[in-house]
Amino acid sequence: MVHLADGVLLLAIKRLNGERSERSLYHVLNGKRSATTLQDAFFYDLEPLFGQFPQTTYSYESVLKQLEKRGWLDRKRFRLTEAGEMLASPESVEQLFNRLGGERRDFNATTWKRLSLFVQTFMSKEHARTFYPVQADRPAEQWVKQLLHLDRDWKALMRTFHQEIEQALEQIGDPYATAVVYRFTGAFETGLTYEQIASLLHVDAETARLYFLAGWNELLMVLPDDAKLRGFTYGLSTDRMTYSARESYELFLKGYTFQQVQAKRRLRTSTIEDHVVEMAMYLEVFPLEQFVPMEDVVTIEELRHPDSWALKPVFEKMGRVSYFQIRLVFARLKRGESFV
Repeated sequence: MVHLADGVLLLAIKRLNGERSERSLYHVLNGKRSATTLQDAFFYDLEPLFGQFPQTTYSYESVLKQLEKRGWLDRKRFRLTEAGEMLASPESVEQLFNRLGGERRDFNATTWKRLSLFVQTFMSKEHARTFYPVQADRPAEQWVKQLLHLDRDWKALMRTFHQEIEQALEQIGDPYATAVVYRFTGAFETGLTYEQIASLLHVDAETARLYFLAGWNELLMVLPDDAKLRGFTYGLSTDRMTYSARESYELFLKGYTFQQVQAKRRLRTSTIEDHVVEMAMYLEVFPLEQFVPMEDVVTIEELRHPDSWALKPVFEKMGRVSYFQIRLVFARLKRGESFV
């Protein structure tokens, strides 16, 4: 039987276009914060999947073997077969893929941990029931504990939270709404497992898990800016730039040169280069000409194949530019800029 979750993984492989390895996708699925993995997610439109398919080496190998065995994947080239292409093509696959929220990094997961644990804790205390925390997450436990120490009319706020969640769920609709609502644990009812939700929705457990991720992401997106539930996102950020790259960026903003940033932070040249590439990928405005002469920028754009983000062909044809410079130009091209 073919599941929607299979289609999502096949679409990820399709987007890599045979230009990256099995290991590259493995790191994207696990959300590795390395420069190479961040760039793979950015250039090949895999951001929604970033960190949303945590895999062990063994489980990942098993998944790939199954895809190959079913005739959907050519592992030698790491490309889809014709049958695999068909399964990755439906609009429903792309819609689910693009809703998963990996581009928001830990924002969605941390917000869910806080809210779900708060609901369980509050409801259990209201009914004088002992409970085992639904989230085995120390930071979330501490956050909820501190929150409940605040002097608030929590009963009134709980009614408001309930209304806001209901209104948001109406907007996102099923199957996403069902996957989200049944994951909550209260005083008397435990949140359903993905297997149980799968039975309700007549899908497999992995697809049910993806419906939850997509539903929760959508719910946070449609919440009004003044929603009380927004309080559970306090201190969190959807910024994709890594903390280390952000530190380098702050120094550049203060007028430091590349060499000065490197000296100040005591990092290798390649590490600062990776930080600058992150800036080129994520910032709305980036001073490209400070790093690449405009004539080279134009040539790089002209040499890049429209369907490819492979660096090597451009590097071999130009010779006088570095991989670092090509990545910078590619980053701005990916953001929709053009210099020709």
